[in-house]
Amino acid sequence: MKGHTLIAATAALAAATAIFITTAPAENPSSTTNPGFVPDTGQLNPGHAAQPWSAAPPLPQDQQPAQEDARAALMMPDDGAPSAGQGTAPAQNSGDQATTGAVPGSTTTAAGAGPSGPIGATIQTMPAKFSRRNDLLDHMPMMAWPLLLNEQQRQQIYQAVMADKSAPAVGAEALKPASALSFEQVRDMHPLPQGVSGIDGLQGLQYVKGKDKVLLVRPSSGIVVDQVTM
Repeated sequence: MKGHTLIAATAALAAATAIFITTAPAENPSSTTNPGFVPDTGQLNPGHAAQPWSAAPPLPQDQQPAQEDARAALMMPDDGAPSAGQGTAPAQNSGDQATTGAVPGSTTTAAGAGPSGPIGATIQTMPAKFSRRNDLLDHMPMMAWPLLLNEQQRQQIYQAVMADKSAPAVGAEALKPASALSFEQVRDMHPLPQGVSGIDGLQGLQYVKGKDKVLLVRPSSGIVVDQVTM
């Protein structure tokens, strides 16, 4: 009889222990594992809650590159030749070894040899520390990048629009590339004069006239994509 009682008591104790283990709160993984490791995933973490990505603050307007400097940078000749790894920094006034580009400080090596910098980099992919061109464009909001219009084309656009003697749009002086037109300013959008509407890059654009500038606008969004001044 005593044997049966002992067996029953042992079984009851085992059952109670199992219930306690299954209902006990799980320990904080960070107290038993490396805080830089996420259990069961293999992922590393800094040991604290993940923080959302934060956008870099915009460059103050007075520090952004001039529109025409950015245009010159975008229009620099590019034959696509990759760098052979000459040197560790762009050449500066190195005679026959380099030719200065449209943007001061932008250099390439002799024709066909590619720009000076990391092996395989092109004018388009050259790190900014090796390329004044790319460093300048990095400081320009992409929405404000100018159209590839040469001086003659810009002059044609300006003269064609200014030939219209209508009054400038109200508030147009405050607009700049990447600006959005107000509801009232949208009414001042006009199709480009026929003589310049065929210039490459202007298809689908309209203009808003300022006192001394022409603002090229994408009608679907009301965003200024470029401005032309003389």
